[in-house]
Amino acid sequence: MYRHSRTVILTAALFQLLACEAGISTETAALYARLDGVFVSDGYGYVVDLRGDTRNLYHLSVDTCVFDEETSAIIHHVLTRDDVVEAAGAQSFAFGSAFEPHKAVFHRVAELPAPCVRPMPDTPQGNFDAFAAAFTAHYAFFDLHGVNWSQQVDAMRSKLTPSTTDEELFALFAEMVALLKDSHLSLDAEINGRTFSINPVTSTLSRGAIRLAAEKGVSKQEVVLAALDQYWNRGVAEDILAGQGHEAAGGKIQYGLIDDTIGYINVLMLMSYNSDALIPDFDTLDDAVDHQRINAILDEIMISFAEANVSAVIVDASINFGGSDFMGREIAARFADRQRLAYTKAAFDTAGAPETSVYVVPSARPSFDGPVYLMTTDSTVSAGETMTMALSALPNVTHVGQPTNGSLSDVLSKVLPNGWTFSLSNEIYHDHAGIAREGRGIPPEIPLDIFNETTLVDGHPAAVATLVAHIQSQLNK
Repeated sequence: MYRHSRTVILTAALFQLLACEAGISTETAALYARLDGVFVSDGYGYVVDLRGDTRNLYHLSVDTCVFDEETSAIIHHVLTRDDVVEAAGAQSFAFGSAFEPHKAVFHRVAELPAPCVRPMPDTPQGNFDAFAAAFTAHYAFFDLHGVNWSQQVDAMRSKLTPSTTDEELFALFAEMVALLKDSHLSLDAEINGRTFSINPVTSTLSRGAIRLAAEKGVSKQEVVLAALDQYWNRGVAEDILAGQGHEAAGGKIQYGLIDDTIGYINVLMLMSYNSDALIPDFDTLDDAVDHQRINAILDEIMISFAEANVSAVIVDASINFGGSDFMGREIAARFADRQRLAYTKAAFDTAGAPETSVYVVPSARPSFDGPVYLMTTDSTVSAGETMTMALSALPNVTHVGQPTNGSLSDVLSKVLPNGWTFSLSNEIYHDHAGIAREGRGIPPEIPLDIFNETTLVDGHPAAVATLVAHIQSQLNK
């Protein structure tokens, strides 16, 4: 559900989240002086104009361009000295988190690309063309979902008129992307004071929550919150850990012992560990702080497991809302015997760029080298899935449960001339065996029913008990 990913994109959403910072550092001012000019990203569809005092961001998709006024006003809060690595002569720069090897590369160009000189107008036609072009240029998985995009565009364009209302335009967009069951796809609009959103339903729990909400005559949100409370506070804290477990990272992690022989870690999300609140505090997202916090927490967990002399560890990501990829790799590092390839990633819309290889590197801090069992479902999403790939690359890890969601690509965020925002998937990940898992999910080695549409999360404690029995049988061989 959440995808904190400053690693490769200049997202409008994140610029807005960091807008509370004031001023511009001396180092960033000097950076802009060196980068005076226009830069176009290789893939991702971004143009930044840093000429003189100009600080403009555009979204470029072949022959369409949208000026992002809101983001441009605060671009200096993210495009800082800490985020940028310059090439010699400032002819290009790479942008991304210090904790991620994959970067977005921007190349200097002589002038603003022609489509950006006259950005798309805020008209039904202008918004339609911008939306259609963005998916044409950047979306990576039409074939996977069996969608003929050019045919969809032509069909919807025939319904467009100069008098098309905002409500009608939103409905056209919804129809265009209806077959793309991609949890990283979204469209958000405000029309006449009302909020409209498109968020495809891709998980067992979401489908079950919709059904149950209709039966009870309540909102889906009410059902989801009740299920999460059942899963986290009763299922994990009481049934699985018998009230003897520990919470960390503001309740985003629970850990403890099962039968005094098996260590148990449940990871609900991989972000905002500096906050004591369960709901991510987007205003204070900080990769460096998250990196420090997760390692301090893992130290505590691994030391407690060593003191208890556990024989095996369960890493439970049955519900994992995602977050930052490097956080999942930090967890995998505590179980790694040597450096191993976790996965590769590349942008679908990047011209000829090689894949970035991403590795699990063993930690020198407290670790565990015995058998590890990873639990997943299709509510294991995004960074939870890159964590799954990182753990699955280790020979001492056994993957148990249900396939993950299949939403691995980072979220590519875009804006329309009318201010509507949308996101799509433009990156392709391959696991350590070279297999692409987008849209399919990562299958477990040992299938185990955990969630279903009828009972939602009720079967989770029993599934853990089944896994515990299996582990004990393996340990007693």
